[in-house]
Amino acid sequence: MNRALPPVADRASETSEALQQLFESLCAEGDALIGADVDSLAQAVHHKEQTLRRLAAGLASLDRAALREAGRRLRDLNERNARLLVPRIQINRARMESLLGAMCAGPLYSADGRTSAGENRPTQRGVQA
Repeated sequence: MNRALPPVADRASETSEALQQLFESLCAEGDALIGADVDSLAQAVHHKEQTLRRLAAGLASLDRAALREAGRRLRDLNERNARLLVPRIQINRARMESLLGAMCAGPLYSADGRTSAGENRPTQRGVQA
């Protein structure tokens, strides 16, 4: 992947530099998501947030067409990172449902065929009354 945005404008070099840093932060975020590197992900997200704050002050002086193009590329990269997160979110959601479902499930049958709701008998897992 090309890790550089086209320059936005010479007169707005600080903002152009911040856009490039945002692009690099999004690339680092994507790499951390792919590699399941939690520490690198936290750093990339922190750096991205700082850069976004810096960018907010200088956007008015940019060339609109160049800003739109840079915004499009940044949006595309951010959407890719969101798609990378979906499987992890689904796995975590399934894990949570499994844990919460086990706590909320009805009585289970024991080996002798009786329900064991509230009793201290071992239960056969997965067979609900």
